[in-house]
Amino acid sequence: MEIVRAFSSEYEDIQRFLEDVYGHGFNYFPSAYPSVWKKINTDFENIFVIKEKGKIVSLVRIFPLKTVQGGVDITLAGIGAVSTLYSHRGKGYMSLLLHHTFKEMEKQHFPLSILGGDRHRYNTFGYENAGKVIELTISTRGLNRHRIKAIPSYRYAFTDMGVIAKIMEVSKGLLYRKKRTKSEFEDIYRRQGINVYYTEQDRKFAFLVISATEIREDGTKKVFECGGDPELIPGILQHLVERFGFTAFNIKFPDFTDIPENIMSLASSWNIRPCFMIKIISLKETMEILSKRKDFLFPDSEEITLTVKNKESIIISKKGSVLKIESGRGKNEISLTDIDMVRLLFGSSFWFPEGTTDIKTGRVLRQFLPINIYLPLLDMI
Repeated sequence: MEIVRAFSSEYEDIQRFLEDVYGHGFNYFPSAYPSVWKKINTDFENIFVIKEKGKIVSLVRIFPLKTVQGGVDITLAGIGAVSTLYSHRGKGYMSLLLHHTFKEMEKQHFPLSILGGDRHRYNTFGYENAGKVIELTISTRGLNRHRIKAIPSYRYAFTDMGVIAKIMEVSKGLLYRKKRTKSEFEDIYRRQGINVYYTEQDRKFAFLVISATEIREDGTKKVFECGGDPELIPGILQHLVERFGFTAFNIKFPDFTDIPENIMSLASSWNIRPCFMIKIISLKETMEILSKRKDFLFPDSEEITLTVKNKESIIISKKGSVLKIESGRGKNEISLTDIDMVRLLFGSSFWFPEGTTDIKTGRVLRQFLPINIYLPLLDMI
């Protein structure tokens, strides 16, 4: 069975194929995800297909995601548009395509791959739930208790380009983000069902991106993104309450340290959950990049070997202030399956399987693990 790259001339065929598989309406994907699915933004080199009689019957796409994770740059391989025609399922086409993309990821030197999906489906391919999202629920009770007053706020209508410039400037300071271009910001904020509200007070700026259509039965509104001066954000929320009658807001953050104190004080509740599923493509490249984070606190005069069974082993060691990551096996080896290694390195909380290491090694691991990986909701593929 031949796996080939898609051609730009097949753009319309790809759209009709995806609409058929997912049951969406005409031109759903370029309308809902213009930053990656408008023809001008479509990366055909990373779309892989299987055809029968010249017709696409199965497809997978790699989405290169240039991100900042904990303050360091790392490009992730997002997997999306995992699709096979209903009439051709059960032939093993998707398994063939995914294994093909893993080889492509290695060639293109992606250290990690991410996707959203069911564990039963993707555990087989080495993906596991990981990363961390902290969800706050801010209700009118919290806003009233803290006597929050509405601040006049305005819907961004793509006429004042200075608003995007200010949002971009705010975003540069975030420790977890996708590195969007100006056109990506504009395309994402033009997506179906998105509204951007902003305010400016005494030369201070803040914004919220909310769902324009989705609202829970209890009146809770989803906030996709927020940023800027944290003292202004509650006032925008109260403005939206008074204008539209919302009763609560669901807001996501990558970590407690990223939540402003005044925002946390408004929360009626919070919860922690995995961000997506992660697969390790190269353990060495992953750790070389992420070890540059300021929160990577590997202790002095220690050494640990991490082994992904039947795949790869690396040694992490530190003498004085010099941290080394090299291929090979050394002291204090922890040998895990690819799925368990994802849990150890990137789980939503610290974890390691009993019996795989001694108490001392466990204490060393706890000092620098887990490493959080996070992507804003609007950048999810």
